Amino acid sequence: MRGKFILTAAVAAGLIFYPSSGKDYSKDPPFGFDLLNPVKVTVKDKVINAFNPKNPYNIFINYELGMHCVGFDMSYCCVIPPYNSIQAQAFKSGMDGKLPQMLTPDDKVKLYYYVRDNSYSEGNKMRYWQVPKDVNGDGDMNDPGDNLANYVWTHLFIYQDLEGTIPKKWSIKKRLRIGNEIQIPIDAGPSGKPLSGGYMDFAGAKGSNIVFTDSMVPEVKNVPLVLTASFIWDALGLPLTAFNDSRRKGTIRTITNKDFQPYQYSVVELHREDGRPVTINGKVVSFFGTNPVDIPNCYTCHSGEGLAARMARQAGLTKFDQEYEYWKKHYPDISEFMARQSQASINILELHDKRHGTEFLKEYNPEAPTNRLGSVGVVYCADCHGDNISGNLQSPRPTATGYKLKKAKPLTEAIHAKHAVAIPMPDKGGRTQNCQACHPTHWQAEEMNDFATNPFQIVDDNGNPRFSDSDHRVAGGGCYLRRDAHSNPDVKPPFFLNELGKWYLRNVSKVDENGNPIDEIRGLTCTNCHNRLNIELYRYDNLEDVVLQKGKTLRNKSIEEIIKVIAGGDYKKFRDYYADPKITKEQNPVYDLYAKHKGATLVKATKDKEGKLKLLPWNAKEGDPVPYDAASAGKDWWLAPAEPHCANCHIAPFVESEGGKYFPIDQPNKYSLYRYSKAHGSIACQSCHESIHGLYPVRYEGPERTVDLTTHQQALQFSPDGKYAGPVTCAACHTVNKKGVPVQLAGTKYENDYWASVVLIHFMREGDQKLSVEELVKKYPYERSSKIVKEGWM
Repeated sequence: MRGKFILTAAVAAGLIFYPSSGKDYSKDPPFGFDLLNPVKVTVKDKVINAFNPKNPYNIFINYELGMHCVGFDMSYCCVIPPYNSIQAQAFKSGMDGKLPQMLTPDDKVKLYYYVRDNSYSEGNKMRYWQVPKDVNGDGDMNDPGDNLANYVWTHLFIYQDLEGTIPKKWSIKKRLRIGNEIQIPIDAGPSGKPLSGGYMDFAGAKGSNIVFTDSMVPEVKNVPLVLTASFIWDALGLPLTAFNDSRRKGTIRTITNKDFQPYQYSVVELHREDGRPVTINGKVVSFFGTNPVDIPNCYTCHSGEGLAARMARQAGLTKFDQEYEYWKKHYPDISEFMARQSQASINILELHDKRHGTEFLKEYNPEAPTNRLGSVGVVYCADCHGDNISGNLQSPRPTATGYKLKKAKPLTEAIHAKHAVAIPMPDKGGRTQNCQACHPTHWQAEEMNDFATNPFQIVDDNGNPRFSDSDHRVAGGGCYLRRDAHSNPDVKPPFFLNELGKWYLRNVSKVDENGNPIDEIRGLTCTNCHNRLNIELYRYDNLEDVVLQKGKTLRNKSIEEIIKVIAGGDYKKFRDYYADPKITKEQNPVYDLYAKHKGATLVKATKDKEGKLKLLPWNAKEGDPVPYDAASAGKDWWLAPAEPHCANCHIAPFVESEGGKYFPIDQPNKYSLYRYSKAHGSIACQSCHESIHGLYPVRYEGPERTVDLTTHQQALQFSPDGKYAGPVTCAACHTVNKKGVPVQLAGTKYENDYWASVVLIHFMREGDQKLSVEELVKKYPYERSSKIVKEGWM
């Protein structure tokens, strides 16, 4: 009764808004046709004034991570290894009314990749291969291949190929471990792809680049990890840095903040199978995409006069200051930035030794020119902390060497929980600033990478927050804020929102730091997606059809029903703890999210007639629940149960694919990850919308003040008018009519409604592209699509 009263009072107070649905909408496209070629086509005996695509071919390029947040000097410690993939889908455009065609090796073509002005890493950009580490566990670091680049991947293995083949008579001795039996060439990824360029691998219907690892359950071995989703061309896990060849002069010691170019240009060309480039009017068919890579801001707090540095001095720790003094004394070319990077690394290890009883610095020699940590060697955090993103499901990591090991918290929890309580950094609205304070914050424009002069930099050079008395959503730089579509004030409807999404728009995106409604869009911050609400929505799901949302789910329910289930009807708790976490003296929901997290049910377990372990789907009617926690030392972090989903806020069919195809990364009867999802048949969501944290349209503030200029320019490659930079339109690949609708839909109700046609292609899933137009519009009738536009417009 109390919950019902609270909810009713909230509605009465105007805290929850219910926009009217059913109103008419403009059926025109949000772009012009200035760059398209007019053409007349005949469809069903009807002549149509239409427009051909501007590009005879299109190559859509993306990456699988929002931004790879990685250190580049790993002399002392490595949190996450270097790993940037270039992924692509290629299409031959449908000219003169023909259907577009997805290009695969069956079409006798292949894709060549490289990174513009970034052909190497090791040396004056990165210390990785030259960092010694005992790979084979023989107690020394003298053997061929004893280096960190090999060491970090040795928990992954294959038997004979990257297609997931397991011999009938497999054994542990037959395993080929990445980094051990399969050593990684300098400046190459774990699959051997060179950073300097080469040909991409194509993944068929089942995906590819499949490696194996073992779980925490002794009986469950050979866990497959599909690293490349289906129908994707991939150059996997390149050791990319944020430094261009032409700008990198001098030793690695000379790097400064102004050297960073975090939004790298990855280039993909279309070649024939014999290696000859495909050309149009004498020009090679070539497109570029964005590969974001940057360094976390550890040094701002863990060196100089940063908070962690000051606390360490108060505790009597001195090694990190000796580290700084060594570099300043002996190397006149060292930049302040690099001296503090080394100081920060030692500070982190010194604090860890003191607080957790480790002995990482027991042999530290502050005057040694090399191998300053002695026989301990570089510290790899995932040796003790399970980490799903690197495929390490065990703790301790079974192939770890150099120091005493123990089972520890998942890496994600250990880092995020500690920082959430040590430096909560609430802004005036109570939202934490420390996500963007710790994660990368460099801009593409050199002059904006001066922490002292950039007014949008969220912290100063010593890690002090700048937006405690205002709204950190107006800050920017780095992997999300002032970049992604969800933080772009210039985005325009339709947003295709469900009731929860509408609540976020009215009560978060269009509300200032004082809680007052505003006309402009401030957007969402990190914790509006990475929160407890996201996790609870996933766990509630038991879907029979993810596109139509048939089955058990809260995602198509009213806001009252969602609040009742999630927060017992307590509106304030729902708002300030689950949906829009606020840090106060009474609560820290960001800390709770990580420190108190228990993983979702992975499978059900029972025994067969012979008493052997039998694993069943998570929603089976028999068996005992087995949480992700029991199988993975990384719990379910980075996987579908704990990552945000489009389906949280967007009305179906603007939702991910069903999971299960890439189990245990995702699960059946629930939503998969965005990066594994497809629509419009087999087209990756990322092909048309780009990758998370850099979704089209990224915020554009001119060539000198745009955080991520690369992605903005990338979108313009497919723009029908040279100005529109939103999600890729039908006109990129199809011949379209004056409404921007593919001419194949002539004679249907869709032909005069651009937005209903957009709904249609999101309804279409793998296999639907094979239907005739008549079958397609019967399966997904116009009336349903038009209704979705009206309901989700906002």
